[in-house]
Amino acid sequence: MPHFRRLFGRWLRLRRLVRWRWRERQASVPAIEATEVPLRAALYSVEQMEVYGRALARQHRVRMRPGAERLLDRLQANERVLEDANTLLSNVVREQRPVTPAGEWLLDNYYLIEEQIQTARRHLPRGYSRQLPSLVAGPSAGLPRVYELSMQAIAHGDGRIDGDTLGRFIASYQSLAPLSLGELWAVPIMLRLALLENLRRMAARVMRDGTDRGLAAQWADNLNRAASDTPTDVVLVVADMARSEPPLTGAFIAELTRSLQGRGGAWAMPVAWLEQWAAAAGQRIDELVAAEGQQQAADQVSIGNSIGSLRFLSTMDWRTFVEDMSVVEQRLREDPMAVYPQMDFGTRDAYRHVVEKIARGSRVAEERVATIALDLARAAEPLDGPRTHVGYWLVGEGVDATVDAVAEAAPRHRKARLRAHRVPLALYLLPIALLAVVATAGLLASGSGAVPVWLAALFGLLVFSELGIVLVNWTATVLVTPRPLPKLDFSEGIPVACSTVVAVPSMLSSIDGIDVLTEALEVRFLANRDPQLRFVLLTDFLDAAAAETPTDDTLLAHAVERIEELNSRYAAERGDRFYLLHRPRQWNPGEGVWMGLERKRGKLAALNALLRQGDATAFMRTVGDTAALVGVRYVITLDSDTQLPRDAARAFVATLAHPLNRPRFDPALQRVVEGYGILQPSVGTSLGTRRTSRFARMFGSEPGIDPYSRMVSDVYQDLFDEGSFVGKGIYDVEAFEHALEGRLPENRILSHDLLEGCYARAGLVSDVRLYEDYPERYAADAKRRARWIRGDWQLLPWLMPWTPRPGSGWERNRLSLLSRGKLLDNLRRSLVPIAALALLVAGWLYAENPAAWTAWVLALWFAPPLIGMLRDALSVPDDTPLEAHYIMVGRGTLQSLLRAATQVACLPYEALLAGGAVLRTLWRMTVTRRHLLQWNPSSEVERRLGSDRGAEWRVMAPASVLAVALAAVVASVAPHALPVALPLLLAWTFAPALMAWLGRPPAASVAELSVTQRAFLGRLARRTWSFFQAWVREQDHWLPPDNIQEHPTLVVARRTSPTNIGLSLLANLSAWDFGWLQLGAVAERTALTFDTLDQLPRHRGHFLNWYDTETLAPLQPRYVSTVDSGNLAGHLLTLRQGLLALVDAPVLAPHTFDGLADTLGVLEEERQRHRPADALLGEALNHLRQRLAATRTDQPRGTAQLLARLQELAGLADAVLAQWPGPESPEEGALHWPALFAAECHAAHA
Repeated sequence: MPHFRRLFGRWLRLRRLVRWRWRERQASVPAIEATEVPLRAALYSVEQMEVYGRALARQHRVRMRPGAERLLDRLQANERVLEDANTLLSNVVREQRPVTPAGEWLLDNYYLIEEQIQTARRHLPRGYSRQLPSLVAGPSAGLPRVYELSMQAIAHGDGRIDGDTLGRFIASYQSLAPLSLGELWAVPIMLRLALLENLRRMAARVMRDGTDRGLAAQWADNLNRAASDTPTDVVLVVADMARSEPPLTGAFIAELTRSLQGRGGAWAMPVAWLEQWAAAAGQRIDELVAAEGQQQAADQVSIGNSIGSLRFLSTMDWRTFVEDMSVVEQRLREDPMAVYPQMDFGTRDAYRHVVEKIARGSRVAEERVATIALDLARAAEPLDGPRTHVGYWLVGEGVDATVDAVAEAAPRHRKARLRAHRVPLALYLLPIALLAVVATAGLLASGSGAVPVWLAALFGLLVFSELGIVLVNWTATVLVTPRPLPKLDFSEGIPVACSTVVAVPSMLSSIDGIDVLTEALEVRFLANRDPQLRFVLLTDFLDAAAAETPTDDTLLAHAVERIEELNSRYAAERGDRFYLLHRPRQWNPGEGVWMGLERKRGKLAALNALLRQGDATAFMRTVGDTAALVGVRYVITLDSDTQLPRDAARAFVATLAHPLNRPRFDPALQRVVEGYGILQPSVGTSLGTRRTSRFARMFGSEPGIDPYSRMVSDVYQDLFDEGSFVGKGIYDVEAFEHALEGRLPENRILSHDLLEGCYARAGLVSDVRLYEDYPERYAADAKRRARWIRGDWQLLPWLMPWTPRPGSGWERNRLSLLSRGKLLDNLRRSLVPIAALALLVAGWLYAENPAAWTAWVLALWFAPPLIGMLRDALSVPDDTPLEAHYIMVGRGTLQSLLRAATQVACLPYEALLAGGAVLRTLWRMTVTRRHLLQWNPSSEVERRLGSDRGAEWRVMAPASVLAVALAAVVASVAPHALPVALPLLLAWTFAPALMAWLGRPPAASVAELSVTQRAFLGRLARRTWSFFQAWVREQDHWLPPDNIQEHPTLVVARRTSPTNIGLSLLANLSAWDFGWLQLGAVAERTALTFDTLDQLPRHRGHFLNWYDTETLAPLQPRYVSTVDSGNLAGHLLTLRQGLLALVDAPVLAPHTFDGLADTLGVLEEERQRHRPADALLGEALNHLRQRLAATRTDQPRGTAQLLARLQELAGLADAVLAQWPGPESPEEGALHWPALFAAECHAAHA
């Protein structure tokens, strides 16, 4: 009953809310619609706008409470009116009636208006405008203040907006009444809405005037018919017109007057009546006609200005505008530590958003909040480090103190609600434990039968803890917005004090492998060019039974040669940029091999010694000036297959160098306790890997770079301000060594990355993403995970109160509870497959209801995807069609379910893999104390597997045998459970076949096109080539025009860009491939374009973005587009390969006759369109078509036959050309298809 009352109460509140919103819309929308005149007032100069801004600030009365949501409804109404106007004007044009200049502006730019409406809707979510301060009086009462300012700026500029006038207008207003940050960010949104409002009002007038003109034209037609047929009836038509009470508007009068002017006789009466009718209303016809002309001119200017302003809004740098206008920004720039002005925009914006949230929650002015944060920073002791930085009190540990201080200054001590900087660990673990307990209780309630309760509970808690963690982590990522770490602004380069080494620990295994390593190093350098970045290969030889092997010298010499080549190639980069630091093998009695000391950890330790003290004794061979490395502050360490995207290194350094991220080492705890000694990026799958095998596509993350949202969520970072180090990232050399010095014993730690992150404190750089390969084969991935499990269990001593020290002895465990929780979580995760398999088997053998028991256990894999599907299905983006959204959700869910099903199929092998790794590790740690560093590079594992299709069968055979044995046991002990268990048992038995299939690349699907489809595409492609054929010509220096307007008149845009030029060059190559252009013509056209390119002015080698094709002068403003330069570079690389392939190509293009068929197909289409009844032409075309078809069917074999057939076709083409009238204009001649076909025939014959 209480539950029912609660639901009923919620329904009543929802009902009241809906009715209130309906009444609000009914009352508010007409209030705006009361005035429909265009936004046009006295034109003000910049100085007058400044005066007017101060006047408005004195006049406005503002309330801070949320107001009504009216702008979205008005936007929707404006969209309908503009759509109607576009439809009406389109019909007018279709009926070949005249359109006013203002109407032409609307019609020609309606695509832009549609785009701006969608942009406005996307940037104005429901409820956004209600958060903005609104006016309490005047015509705009209840509307946001910034919307009224936008309306005034548009009205006094006649729709024209420019950055200088707008900035000075807003600045003058703020001199008396500062705007909030939300209002400043809303300026472009409100301007867009106000401009659309202005266009709507003028569109309404265009429609009204158009209707009036149509009515006038209709009466003029009636009068014309009456005057022509029965002149005496004109008086009756005039009487009818008078009774209809036509509108006395300028549009009606002007149109009717224009129709009646210059006529005599019977027309005298309507003209006289029109003059008397106007005089009765106190008007004169000439005045109305003149006023109509003036209004049309004014509307044309206003619409033109408004559309130009919409374009301006998309090009304006609003970030600079907001920072220049913001009083909060000016206050925060007084940071006592002087760090705030040196930060990047994203970090400054994050600080300002915190000020905004605190101000909104406490009802205190934003400027006052910023002042309080500055006062706290000034009051901190200089030795307190980051506490003298204002950011410490806004996004750091001091934010709670700021909130409390603001609350003291707030009315009624109102306190802002901000999320706690860190979530207590217990608060995170409690829901996980509750979910695990509830799920385990549900499992037991489904009928445990003879299964021991304690055993089912133990395994159930272990299994469902994984489900609890998945669900809690998923919930946390949904509820908690990831907070990027603050950064400095290093866009102009990394400072000398922050010099950095990019280190790639790797193995010298083969000549090809060394080439791959050095090429990848060069790519990283090219993507991250900076004088303070150096790139180092840290190398060892592969493990061996001897200190040296016959191939060592060859491999090392090749690596030295490649690094020296790189330094020579980029010698202008001021000093060596590339280094090779190679270590010798040392005997390891624990491993029983000669190997690099401590593998990767040892390499990094040797590098750190070189950077700190100049000690290079650990390396047997170095390339590069190692003295230049001494004193380097940071190291970015990457795996050999890790890609470092453009400017990612600079982002790394800029983040770690920020005062709030700088590590603070606690001598008592012997670890970093504030800031970060290590920063770990998010890691994704590279593009190449995901395309190689089904397995990589299924289990690899989404590949590539997302240009819109690079920030990701990580539970540890979002909830506890700490991440987990996985071996790829940046570290502070001094902090790293202080935290790990004398801490890790030798020959005991394989997975050192996580432990290093615990001691040196790792953070996640959520908006920097690296990319690496994902294993192509399940067998390779399994070996990798087995190595991870061994490494995790070797860290078991670090969960104890005492931990081992180097050499011998123990020390008190200094790790935090969170760090120990990370270590423990890895151990728990490795036991989950074992526990899940045990639960399933126990349920089949002893549970009362094996089906329900199995379903509970399978929920571990299938519940998260289904829950995620439900959330995604309900979260429909505003700018995505519903159907497309559900298709994407369905595909994503299907992919997740297939992944879950595959994991279930591999469960027995996963259990055996994990169990074997755990037992092997415990045995080695406690008994043999050998092979604790056993490891093979992933690349070596992949290379050894190669194309061996039986690898999965050999690796997973024990799991298949186990599945068959379990089937026998279930059939004999619990045959009633066999129907439930059989699907899983079959999947387990044949899992090796499944994983072997997934390990192969998917078959490339080739679409088979029909003859008709190929012919259609050929004609379409031929028409496309005709653009380049006709318009890339000598008059334009063999450069392509940007576009051609065909209707209503031909207009050639004689400007071009690097992208256009590149596509034009590739079009020549494609024309040869299709058979439309012969080899000589390709070479000639390409050479002519390159001759022109040599004449074009450039900037540092880059072509500018726009050139005049007639004068070759750069167009203003002169700028370089990186997009266009990249496009041209890609086009030229492709062109080079294509031209090289033409060196050995036959003189006659192989597809010449197919190309002629394409051109003939277009020619016949043109004939059907323009000369369908010409019998002689049709007969000539039929003859030509038959001979060409015969030639394509039976290709001529010798040169003589080929030339004869081409000569025959050329003659037939000339006959067709003779039957076809010549072009009426030079432009039409450029696309005279009979001439083009004949020219192709003669060119091929020549």
